[in-house]
Amino acid sequence: MRKLYPILFLGIFMYFSGNIFAQISQGGVPVSFSDEIITGVVPNVQVDAPDMEIIKAEDALADAKGMAYRNGVPLKVNINPQTNGIWDYFPDGSAMWRLKISSNGAEALGLYFTDFHLPEGAKLFVYTANKQFVLGAFTSFNNNENGLWNTQMLPGDEIIMELFLENANDDYRMQLDEVGYFYRSTLVSMPKDKSQSCEINVICSEGDGWRDQIRSVVKLNMRLPNGYYLCTGSLMNNVSEDCTPYVLTADHCSVDSQGSAVTSTHLAHWTFYFNYEASTCGGSTGSTSQSMQGCLEVCSDSYGSTSSGSDFFMVELNNDVPVSYNPYYNGWTTSLTSPGNGVGIHHPAGDIKKISLCQSISSSYTTHWEVYWSDGVTEGGSSGSPLFNQNGYVIGTLTGGWSACSVGEAGAGTGPNEPDVYGKMSRHWTSGGTTSDKQLEPWLAKGTGNTTWSGRNYCTAGLSDMEYIDANITTYPNPAIDQVSVDFSQYNVENGNIQVCNVLGSDVTEPATGDFNGTVNIDVSSLSPGVYSIIITTDQGKIVKQFMKQ
Repeated sequence: MRKLYPILFLGIFMYFSGNIFAQISQGGVPVSFSDEIITGVVPNVQVDAPDMEIIKAEDALADAKGMAYRNGVPLKVNINPQTNGIWDYFPDGSAMWRLKISSNGAEALGLYFTDFHLPEGAKLFVYTANKQFVLGAFTSFNNNENGLWNTQMLPGDEIIMELFLENANDDYRMQLDEVGYFYRSTLVSMPKDKSQSCEINVICSEGDGWRDQIRSVVKLNMRLPNGYYLCTGSLMNNVSEDCTPYVLTADHCSVDSQGSAVTSTHLAHWTFYFNYEASTCGGSTGSTSQSMQGCLEVCSDSYGSTSSGSDFFMVELNNDVPVSYNPYYNGWTTSLTSPGNGVGIHHPAGDIKKISLCQSISSSYTTHWEVYWSDGVTEGGSSGSPLFNQNGYVIGTLTGGWSACSVGEAGAGTGPNEPDVYGKMSRHWTSGGTTSDKQLEPWLAKGTGNTTWSGRNYCTAGLSDMEYIDANITTYPNPAIDQVSVDFSQYNVENGNIQVCNVLGSDVTEPATGDFNGTVNIDVSSLSPGVYSIIITTDQGKIVKQFMKQ
């Protein structure tokens, strides 16, 4: 067998069709967008672009060896509101600071702070120079104890930061030390870098029966020592049933193309994209409107640096997953019985979420499952994605393989009849080492002796733990301006409850109760722009629908 090249890190940035992005933020509109505000010219900090000839040469060498696919590099800066940008002061005592950052030729830019702290009432927005794409408002909720924080990518080579302080004398810290320069496998390079033609969107009929598991899978945008890469991961349940935000991926996803391992500082700048998937079976785009930043390492083995072990890496997100993301926490089993069938769910080539159907799963290796596909394959960017058995339990995580839609499409020796390999949960359990930071068992089973555990839905405060159900209920328009309509004509609800929640799971409108069998109109005119969830509680369970408020 030829050398196994890890399937890893091919990233494509896709944006939401609206103009408001939604990392965990409070929505709203930048102060400077108001016609009533007259302000000065925004100064620009021009950051030198990397030497792309050197970058391309390094990438060509790494790509030829099947190593990590890098799509961005960090540019060092020293920027803060005390020494850069322009301040505007207003009669009510408030103040606004702005600064443009540009770097020629970038397909997308991201901001990485090493000392970030906003006071109560402060709002930070980040947007493209043409004001087409907006992130924020970021507030004190986004503060982390370690002071580290970052934005997701925004398309183009110019972005503007805008900080608003309710009181000009408020204490704040915003030290920007790094600009992420993304040069390939981003929105601009679509469709050249999208996944292979035989991949299957999860919304297609092949995804029926796997709807819960699909909700668990996330796209990872990882900061590693020499750049930015992508993998796939999934949320994992534990026996405490407390929705601790554990994300399981592959250990080789924590090592860059030069063999350098991730640090805690790098982990603080990882970005996790939820529900990045097409809305139609033939769709080619998805929304990146739901993301989270930052995590801590929980446990791992040494596969990324030694190529031995079963290749697992689990992190805990810095915050609980918002209920509006409709997360699912996977069940798992350490059974060694080869399942009759199963699926892989992943983000190949950093693309929208796909599902691949297993033809066979065999226990050919001590540490890994060997998988052949009947439909779909895996690719770069799929690494760390879960393998599910016929019961919907995670039994492994993707290390690599030779599958491709056509012979030779992913390199010599690849093709539709070639296998992939997944590290076994049974080996992740206690075989990575003798301490808890080398084992999954202490974190998922917690010494109870359980080797199989079911998955669960979200358990965010304020919402009871009920079964999530898929019902034929539609909402429109989306995006909405003043009103959202909920159509119950195809699914009647008796004694139900309707809530509208923001990304933090807090109610933002008065709940409606009663029997619903026609159209219910909800006034959203007073809501700030952003992403919201309509949560419909019935005797059978909960139904969650999402909409964008313009």
